[in-house]
Amino acid sequence: MQKDPSFVLNHLIPPAFSLFFLRELPFSRFDFPRWQSVLAVTLIGVLAGLDPGLRANTPEMPGMPLWVTIPSIVLSVWVAFLIILGVLAWWLKRGQRWDGQGDLFNLVAASWLVADVLVAGLTALGVPGPLTLPLWLYSVWVGANALSGAIPKVSLGYAIGGIVIGIIPAMLFSGALFGALGMALALLGFVPSPGGA
Repeated sequence: MQKDPSFVLNHLIPPAFSLFFLRELPFSRFDFPRWQSVLAVTLIGVLAGLDPGLRANTPEMPGMPLWVTIPSIVLSVWVAFLIILGVLAWWLKRGQRWDGQGDLFNLVAASWLVADVLVAGLTALGVPGPLTLPLWLYSVWVGANALSGAIPKVSLGYAIGGIVIGIIPAMLFSGALFGALGMALALLGFVPSPGGA
């Protein structure tokens, strides 16, 4: 019995690496099963949740156990992804630059995959944030290049603008969500509260 190729990630990974090396791809290259993108975004969240800094006890913020940190960060990454996706859909349709045809969800997930997995993986290994910042900034360039390559009427600068506009509310909402979840768990006694013994 022949194996269905949709059960492996061979549809997502090749375009993800092509985008990482700034190759322009048409929207047709992102016509693969949506679950692969869901898995990719979730993987980024899991790796980001392994950041040892999130579990370090400080006077301002007590460390959270891994069973709290990983789901919280996965949820925060998903909130950020969906906000950025929504902002981009609106931004790209302005001035009839994009007609809405093509899988923007898969394109954005593929553009995030390689750079953000590297950033999250390096952070999980204890690499300080300032050293991973250039790679994170490069991921913005990768995403913008992917958008301008797939949508002829969208320039690289316009795509960067859309991503930056999306990142601002995404960071605010995901940070607030993570903080609110931490406070709720502290009130319920699952994690120590800030300043607690």
